[in-house]
Amino acid sequence: MPQRVLKLKQASAVLKVPPKELQNLVQFGVVKPKRVEGTYVFDKETLLTAKVAFRLKESLGTRANVLMRLIDVFRASEKGFRRKNPAYIVFTCRTSREEEPIKLGVPFRSFDAEIDEGLSRAGLYKDMPRGRKRAGWKKEFLATISEAAKDLGELSDEEIQRTVRSYREERRVPEITVAAEI
Repeated sequence: MPQRVLKLKQASAVLKVPPKELQNLVQFGVVKPKRVEGTYVFDKETLLTAKVAFRLKESLGTRANVLMRLIDVFRASEKGFRRKNPAYIVFTCRTSREEEPIKLGVPFRSFDAEIDEGLSRAGLYKDMPRGRKRAGWKKEFLATISEAAKDLGELSDEEIQRTVRSYREERRVPEITVAAEI
């Protein structure tokens, strides 16, 4: 059976994450999909790596550079994991030699099964052609705007402009606080 490859939106649907989240992981170099004619394509291994990265990010709340190091270690060992097919893989991180390590188990086998299931339904997730809007988007957009206008009621142009100006003035003032910890 040929290996299935997906575009970003299809891959995000299989992973059940917003496309922007997946795009951010790709841009920060955490997930490294192949490029074909300027488009990123995701195979099963890349989807599994992304799934593990999302779990680590969700659980640890780590920055992209730390997450990238964790995933690089995972990627280096992934082939061995595939052969052994463990139920869990455990990441152990230590920020300094004096501290106890942090251990996080990731359900490797269940992630693999979720991705297989998602790939079987990947044909349902249509990826839009580059630069094209879906059919009926303008009508849907105007209907949404009309609904919002009903909720607002009768507002004059002057009231709208006053509200926009006051909002813009509030945004200009940055809120910065400095505190010392003892």
